[in-house]
Amino acid sequence: MSVFFTWLIRTIGIGGCAFVATLIYFTGIPGASRIPYLSSIPLIGDLTTGRMHTYAADQVKLAVAGQKAQCEADKTTLVSRYELTVVQAQLDRERALRTAADQLATEAQKRADATLRAKQAAETEIDRLRLEAEANKDLSRPTEGDRKWLSEH
Repeated sequence: MSVFFTWLIRTIGIGGCAFVATLIYFTGIPGASRIPYLSSIPLIGDLTTGRMHTYAADQVKLAVAGQKAQCEADKTTLVSRYELTVVQAQLDRERALRTAADQLATEAQKRADATLRAKQAAETEIDRLRLEAEANKDLSRPTEGDRKWLSEH
């Protein structure tokens, strides 16, 4: 290997070697970037893939990370809006059901009050008729035989 470096220094000089080394460092060795996992080795990866390629890959990673963060934030916002919409719909539904239940309870109370008034009116009428029947001696009364016959049939 040292023979190669010695020949290269004699042929193109130290300036040429520095130029070739810089060129290889920035552009990489052609075809070496296709070798799997070679670019993940710290110093060798920079030499094989080239500084330009490594920088570009780092910039792509940064851009992708930024986009992922923005996407996650958008998803969180979207989920929050969706949850808010769902909760608002549930609240509206519960309010509508509560209003309907209140209306039905009011109507039921009105019917109960009307039924109670009708019952009181009927009891008053029954009491009036009973008093009238007791005062009138001409009305016939059921006998013990009538009561016995009713209980048998």
